[in-house]
Order: sequence, then C-alpha cells, then structure tokens
Amino acid sequence: GAGRVANYSGVEQAGLTTNKLGITVDEHMRTNVKGVWAIGDCIGDPRSPKLAHVAFAQAEVAVDTILGEDAVMNYDAVPNVVYTHPELASVGLTEAQAKEKYGDSVKAARFPFAASGRALALGESAGATKIVTAGKDGRVVGVHIAGPQASELIAEATLAMRLEATVEDLIATIHAHPTLAESLRGAALSVIGKPIDTAR
Repeated sequence: GAGRVANYSGVEQAGLTTNKLGITVDEHMRTNVKGVWAIGDCIGDPRSPKLAHVAFAQAEVAVDTILGEDAVMNYDAVPNVVYTHPELASVGLTEAQAKEKYGDSVKAARFPFAASGRALALGESAGATKIVTAGKDGRVVGVHIAGPQASELIAEATLAMRLEATVEDLIATIHAHPTLAESLRGAALSVIGKPIDTAR
C-alpha cells in the first residue's frame, strides 16, 4: 500500500515459507502450515496488488475455504484507483499488454468526457474512458478511466471483465442519460467504429 511496508519478520520460526515478496500462499490463501492462512500485504504473490479491497477479497476466500467451500482467489479483474483530481481508475490490461498477449485481434477506443452532457454539467469534462478488447468476439480485457468519479465508474467495467463481457454486451446495456456511466457504452461504440457522441 501507499507508504506502508508489511512486517512479516519472524514468520519463518513458525515454519511458514516466504519469498522476497512475503508469505507464500496458494489460490485458497493457505500457507504451507496446516491451519494457517495469510492475506493482504504480507503475502508473496506477485499478482496481488497491495490494496485494501484485494485483502477483503482474500479474506473472503480464506474464510470460505476454512468453512469447506472451494473458493479460489482470482486476480484477473482487480480495479485500481488513484484518488487525484481528476480520478484515475483501471482494471485489466493496458492496450500494450493486450497486444503482447492477444496480438492483432486487439482493439481500443476512447470516449472523451468532453462529449458527456453530465460531465459538462458538472464542469468536469477533462479525461476519457478507454476500453481495450481482444479476440473475434471483442471481449473486454481492460478499461482505463481518467475523469470525474472514475473510482465509481470502474465497478461496471470490473463486472464486465469478471463476466467476460464483450463490447457488444456493453453496447446492448441501456445506460441512464445523462450519466457519466454512459462513457463506457460510448467507448464501446467507438471500438466498433460507431461513436455516438464526439467532443465539441
């Protein structure tokens, strides 16, 4: 996390295995010691960002596992937020990462908040929503938002990624008007070459 360092000194005496990042755990948050689980900043999984909401999800997986359920931690759709002005939020792959992973099937497009009636009414029209898709079906593999209430808007994008939604799924979703959330649909329309609004 911001300005904090996990203190996991002495865990080796308890028999816990560690790596240079922290305590090693499996996908159920179990350590190598029977009956011991670890979550949050102290774990040594390079896929795990040091974020409170990730630790909450890890805790749920650990508790569900303890209760006998087959819960697994999934890092494919973890939102990241920077609380600046304007806010920054992202989930999934950048366009460059997607091209490295999926090649030429990647498409990306932006919807500028300057084309959003709601953003203009709020006096916060700086920034944009960007969608990154991959594959013939245009599955959403990344969303990046710089603009008003990005921390709130990223939730829909995270759900879309979790459900393996396509760009057509986003387009088919009716969004209330005028809202900032329409920027996600606007970016999706731009991906397929049919932008509905443009900045004036």
